[in-house]
Amino acid sequence: RPRPRGGGRLARLLGDRRGSAAVDFAIIGPSFVLLLVGVLEASMLMLTQTLLQTAVADAARSGITGEPGETLTREELIHLAAERVGGRLIKPEHLRLETLVYTSFANVGRPEPYTDLDNDGAYDAGEPFNDVNGNGIWDLDQGRSGLGGPNDIVLYRILYDWRPMTPLLRGLLPDDGALELSASFAVRNEPFPES
Repeated sequence: RPRPRGGGRLARLLGDRRGSAAVDFAIIGPSFVLLLVGVLEASMLMLTQTLLQTAVADAARSGITGEPGETLTREELIHLAAERVGGRLIKPEHLRLETLVYTSFANVGRPEPYTDLDNDGAYDAGEPFNDVNGNGIWDLDQGRSGLGGPNDIVLYRILYDWRPMTPLLRGLLPDDGALELSASFAVRNEPFPES
């Protein structure tokens, strides 16, 4: 092959392809790694949400009978059922279980009824209201705390503070990547005898 005249060194340098794969990887690699980490974290997030939904359903099934365990109270039995589903993936210290009791399924998540005296479409202090849950103040949710009695409607809600597994994604998301996940399940208690 004939050597080019003039600028032979420059021509050889521009024609040299050694190391081009390393340069290509340096350009594309970080984006590929970030994409891979994002896919893995999104998968873990969806798995955690699925486990929470299963956990809240198990907790509700444990609570509808009204029967405590042999050595555990009814509340402890429900919490244990919720924690058991997550295995090692869900940390029990980040898991919170709430239960609210309603008179009917139609009232789940609804505010306490009130008389809108100024017709502004919102509750204002001093307006008369029906204190359904008996706590003395108007609430955006009329459910009362507890596990309910026979034939009561109980909403089981699990809240979980999820954080990404990788520090890389935690640094890119606000609040150190903290995300509150929730799952809920409403059931009617069985007509068990009250104790």
